[in-house]
Amino acid sequence: MIQNHWARLPAPARALLTAAALLLGAVALTFAMHNQDTYRTGTWDETSQSLVFGRILQIQNHQSAPAGFLGNYLVEGRDPQQDRYLFRENAPVRPEEYQPYTHQSGLQGLAFGWLNKVYSLINQGGEARERMLYATNSILLYLASLCLAAAAGRVFGPTAGLGFAAAVLCAPWVQRGMKNLYWCLWTWWLPALAGLLVWQLARRRGRVPGWGYGLVFGAVGLRCLCGFEFISDFLILCEAALFAAWVDALVRRAPARPWFFRMVYTGFAAVGGFAAALGVWFAQNVAYFGDAGEAWRSILEAATRHSLGGDASIPAVISLYLTSADPVLQLGPVALPPLALIALGAAGLALMALGQKFGLRPAGSLPALAALWCLGLLAPLSWMVLAKMHCQIHTHLVPILWNFALAPATLTVLGALVWQLARGLRRRKTAGIPRVT
Repeated sequence: MIQNHWARLPAPARALLTAAALLLGAVALTFAMHNQDTYRTGTWDETSQSLVFGRILQIQNHQSAPAGFLGNYLVEGRDPQQDRYLFRENAPVRPEEYQPYTHQSGLQGLAFGWLNKVYSLINQGGEARERMLYATNSILLYLASLCLAAAAGRVFGPTAGLGFAAAVLCAPWVQRGMKNLYWCLWTWWLPALAGLLVWQLARRRGRVPGWGYGLVFGAVGLRCLCGFEFISDFLILCEAALFAAWVDALVRRAPARPWFFRMVYTGFAAVGGFAAALGVWFAQNVAYFGDAGEAWRSILEAATRHSLGGDASIPAVISLYLTSADPVLQLGPVALPPLALIALGAAGLALMALGQKFGLRPAGSLPALAALWCLGLLAPLSWMVLAKMHCQIHTHLVPILWNFALAPATLTVLGALVWQLARGLRRRKTAGIPRVT
């Protein structure tokens, strides 16, 4: 009956109610998991986050510096979290002490700086506004995650969507990092969401309007304006839904050529967004240094210092993170490191294939699900190949990549397996009930 009432609603009303439910769920999860409060769930990479608080302080105090980069106030006896403490205490700062950080555009500093000015109209207390900023960051992360989980649920069954959501809720790295104002983890999902929208437009309309690819361009560009780190991972996730549709079409011997070209157009749009963000960064450096040559040298130094060199080989870097015992997911007393997730995902796909052979049909395409899982494994590995120096130095940052690809893909596979078995059992029970004449 509920489904009938829902189907009778106009499409805009359904979309509005769905969006409201997802937003309400994101708010509820933020406060239920205490992610509005960094003091209860722990912190992650506070040194980088201090750059954002420095920029917020600069905007809060009506100060400016060339190009609007992130930065720190170089007060004597510096502490890694000093700018955060200065923000919480509403401490006065001098503009000549501000040292810009030119190695990324720093859009997040500008955005949170102006949002902080809005929040200051509600509460002047530094700690209260800090919590508001953390809550905002977490709500956006949960909202993006729930959108992707809902899509997985619609395609591969409700328990597959629950599996995707569980991969976020049970991720220690994500629960600590989602509040971090420097990394803005919710922007990591934007390319995947944009690619999912292109996939949905193609399915519903049979074509993708130009604005669909424009959203891919904007999503990747916005992500890069908040930092180019881990970009290969996000570019691969941007293509994930389209790649799965292409593989499915190939296996079913359906027209696969349109999906291939949608992948190509999405790739061009994504690379275009990357290039546009790079252009903005270059313009900022020119404004700061006053010389195009010096600006280009600064960009090259930032881009190459974490990708070239290092004494470890690419296989050694990959082995370091694949064989790590640190849990990617923590399910109560059960800790799942990367190799355990790989084994579970492969076993889940094998069992689904076996079940299909015995007449248990999955909710969605098994080849598409397998393609998504393979990309979930390859996406984090891509950064370890392209930026081995960065991975060798920042061992506290790289493990979170598993949580944005492999972990949700694996739990989606396991959830889809549960749904396949549940449908099979329900069908058998229904078949066993005698008909009433």
